Amino acid sequence: MVSGFPVGLNTHDGGFDYPVETTDGSHGCTNFTDTLQYNFGDHICVPNPPSGYWPSVGGWGANDGHLVIVNTASGDYYDFWKLYVDANGHPTSTNVGQIVSGNLATSNGTPGTTAAEISGLAGGIMPGELDCDTCLQHALNVVVPGSMNSNQVGTQAPAAKTDGTVGGAIFREGAKLVFDPSVNVDALSGVSTAVKAIMKAMQKYGAVITDQTGGNGIGIYTGLAKAPDLTGIGVINQHLLIFY
Repeated sequence: MVSGFPVGLNTHDGGFDYPVETTDGSHGCTNFTDTLQYNFGDHICVPNPPSGYWPSVGGWGANDGHLVIVNTASGDYYDFWKLYVDANGHPTSTNVGQIVSGNLATSNGTPGTTAAEISGLAGGIMPGELDCDTCLQHALNVVVPGSMNSNQVGTQAPAAKTDGTVGGAIFREGAKLVFDPSVNVDALSGVSTAVKAIMKAMQKYGAVITDQTGGNGIGIYTGLAKAPDLTGIGVINQHLLIFY
């Protein structure tokens, strides 16, 4: 059913990425609330990144405004949804769609601002992780078409909920997509190093479905500015297994 779907990387030049910034906590903090869209009621002082806030910018008339700030001194992270900024990286409002926080030492991937409440920091592909075919050593974080996203929650990840609505649909948030382990990735021709890294990670760790998209393909969350050579990425969806 998914062999004809496009598979791609959600990178910053496309707008629906999950950027990650770091700070040592020495630049003060900004108080954020999160009642912009729902009445979450959180009040969190986020340590300011030294070069400003640079969330995802969205497209097609939408804006996810995702961003994760990591305090390298404390190990705390802060995950935004619908954070809007000006041209200088200054928030245009301190009331956002959602803001949650956790700690790297104790987090199981939650809390986060995806629909499954898993953080984009858990599984997002970071710079350097596609430089060699064994550099990507963790599960991935993916979004699937909303038109094929079930109203049931999978059990392969700590997914708290789903925004899927389609009864009997093939995908479930909290489920994992796996590239068939019987495929010899090293023997594949016409496949780039970056794509082989993704394939091997999906064989070993899988790709957790955390949210849905209005698009018609499978998107892999990244913190990359732009995509590397993705020659052969279409082979991935020809050999997918789903674990609920």
